[in-house]
Amino acid sequence: MDLYTVRKQLNMGMPLTSIKLRVTDYARVSTEHLEQKKSLQNQVEHFEQYIKENPNWTYTPGYVDDGITGTSDVKREKFMQMIEDARCGKFDLIVTKEISRFSRNTLDSIKYTRELLSYGVAVLFVNDNINTAQPDSELRLTIMASMAQDEIRRLSERVKFGMNRAIERGEILGNDLFYGYKKDKDTGVLNIIEEEAKVVRRIYELYAVEELTLSKIVKTLNSEGLKTCQGKKWCISGVSRMIENPKYKGYYCARKSEIVDYMTKKIKYFEKDDWVIYEDKTRIPPIIDEDLWNRANHRLIARKKFFSKRKEDKSIYKNRYLYSAKIYCAEHNTLFHRRKFRKNKKDITWVCSEYLKNGKATCDSPNIRESELDVIFKDLICKLQIDSNEVIDTLMSYYKHLEIDTLIDEEISLREKEINKLYAKKDKLLELSLQGNLSNTEFYERNNSFNEKIQVLDNELHQLRSDKEKIKETTDKTKELAEILRTKVNSKSTINKIISFLLDHIVVSKICKCKNNMEVNIFLSYKENDETKKLQPILRSSYEFKRGYDTQGTKRYKVYYQVNCYFCL
Repeated sequence: MDLYTVRKQLNMGMPLTSIKLRVTDYARVSTEHLEQKKSLQNQVEHFEQYIKENPNWTYTPGYVDDGITGTSDVKREKFMQMIEDARCGKFDLIVTKEISRFSRNTLDSIKYTRELLSYGVAVLFVNDNINTAQPDSELRLTIMASMAQDEIRRLSERVKFGMNRAIERGEILGNDLFYGYKKDKDTGVLNIIEEEAKVVRRIYELYAVEELTLSKIVKTLNSEGLKTCQGKKWCISGVSRMIENPKYKGYYCARKSEIVDYMTKKIKYFEKDDWVIYEDKTRIPPIIDEDLWNRANHRLIARKKFFSKRKEDKSIYKNRYLYSAKIYCAEHNTLFHRRKFRKNKKDITWVCSEYLKNGKATCDSPNIRESELDVIFKDLICKLQIDSNEVIDTLMSYYKHLEIDTLIDEEISLREKEINKLYAKKDKLLELSLQGNLSNTEFYERNNSFNEKIQVLDNELHQLRSDKEKIKETTDKTKELAEILRTKVNSKSTINKIISFLLDHIVVSKICKCKNNMEVNIFLSYKENDETKKLQPILRSSYEFKRGYDTQGTKRYKVYYQVNCYFCL
């Protein structure tokens, strides 16, 4: 559309229907109710006929959004497709029923009509008699769009008000699709569907009594072909919500959440203490007895807290496996991640995280087999035991000063005495104040001064006690390690224990371009102060491993490790 020419023709009194245009239409209803479906069909048929009956207009197939709200444009797939087609110049005019069908958001109405005009496309709102090709249309459009937006605000408020009154009357809210029950439309009472109730009882038994995880329960239900009341497969969140729902033990429950803003649809979820909840077994017959419901929910809450703590505490993942967070790529200084080897799932492969993210083009570091590391460490520990006395002496001499904690004890005792003296002075100060020998101002000043000194001493005391505890723990570990080194290593658990004590980190790199030749630097230590670490080489060894399989003609190949072992002292 040539907007200048069209506006000139309109100003000369020429009706829009007399201008040659390519015309399409847009229709929308916000719900999927039968009445709305009929309304949508009527809209589509009416506008198609309206456009085709005009000899000056060329009909372009219209766009329909079915059962989608007008408060948000991004969810309206056909609407967004129409905007894109307008940009591509497929039509000149859009005919729609009214502004509320186009958008109930004032800003969106202005935004998209302006955007369409920039593409040379106008919008005709039939019921509102607004044609955006006319210069004065935006003012009228703004007023009408604001009214449409306010209408949805008032509708939202009315719905919210009605729901609150229904809760006050104790009406059971929600639709009929509630697994295990069917709501009587006349009385509002929930009636048990025994076939579904058996599944509900089984879910609670599996979770609370047999202590299966939610994922295993879901897998069991789906493997048996059981469906939800919507005819869909079971999911973890659905089973979790079922276990949490108090209705299954015969309790009324409402006001668990509320829509904060009708435009953004942001939902505020309330804490359980703010829910409206009470026993109502007359209208909500229980499927689960209270003891079983409470048992299941205690377990659910405990597990949620546990997994929440795991997310917050990353150290849990660092210690999950023997080599977790201890193998580094020399090229990128990134951690190796644990992966199951695809051909032999019993063997574990450790691969650079950079390689996993971006592929071989960014990182050519060799992968490490866990079984190969186990062999290397078993051999290293045996070699350490050949001269275990020297290793023990080295460790014990380094940590010998840790056993001499008398100075810390003296410092602790000194702080405790100083604190007791200050408390005695505070008591004397209070006595003087009660006798009237000290003004309130002076009392508060001196008392606050004592409190500040006590706080400083308390902090120092806390730090000293923490240091003492760490020293004791380190000393105990050193003695235990020395005892292990003195014994003969036979079991894998003993080897793993030594590795967990000694292994600080491993750095992996290539020796040359050959992919089967690598250098592995192993650093042994459990002292955390990096500033005082000094590298002391203790062992250098070479290892050869065969990889691949003889089956199905797979060629076997060799990998070579050049291992340098250090103590970080």
